[in-house]
Amino acid sequence: MIRRRQPAATFRPLLLGLLLAGLLLTGCNLNFDAPAVVPSPAPTPLPTDDPGWAPAATETAIAAALAVPLPDGLADARRVHGRICFEAAYEVRDQVFVLRDALAHIRFYNDIDALNVCRRPVQRFPFDFSQGHLLAGLWSYGYGCKARHELIEAVRDDAAQVYRLRLRFVTEGDCNYELLRPYWVAVPPELAAYDFQIEIVR
Repeated sequence: MIRRRQPAATFRPLLLGLLLAGLLLTGCNLNFDAPAVVPSPAPTPLPTDDPGWAPAATETAIAAALAVPLPDGLADARRVHGRICFEAAYEVRDQVFVLRDALAHIRFYNDIDALNVCRRPVQRFPFDFSQGHLLAGLWSYGYGCKARHELIEAVRDDAAQVYRLRLRFVTEGDCNYELLRPYWVAVPPELAAYDFQIEIVR
């Protein structure tokens, strides 16, 4: 009977040692590229507690993209009520508000909070009524992909002391989105005694 001769076992530890040493030396020469470090974007600053109603310099690009049509003498005041939630604005949609003093403004905010539709009390931004400015506006509601206001006319009747602002509310696209578009203006002191009216045409 012929049997295959087994290799001597004494060489196995030596072979394993040489193989392990070779792997260690190879690993030392490998050059693993470090992952690229992507810098984190700078945090967006929060608005200040006293925004007033004039747009800040950092909002120039946003204001240009979301510009509202303004007759001479009126200023964009959407920023004052920019923290009112969608649900609250929806509840008062298409209602025209003319606020003539700070007390009326406080009542306005109280009424918004009393709706109990926002997750937390509305952040209140001040408006300077001390020089005789008024705060007037509304939220227009509709469906579509985007919406805007267009100025039709602004009529000032000094004899009757009536100022009538007529706007067209335009929605575009077939999207099934609910849209609320704010239109708030600061009214100059010379119109403080006028009956200030805003009419929306669709």
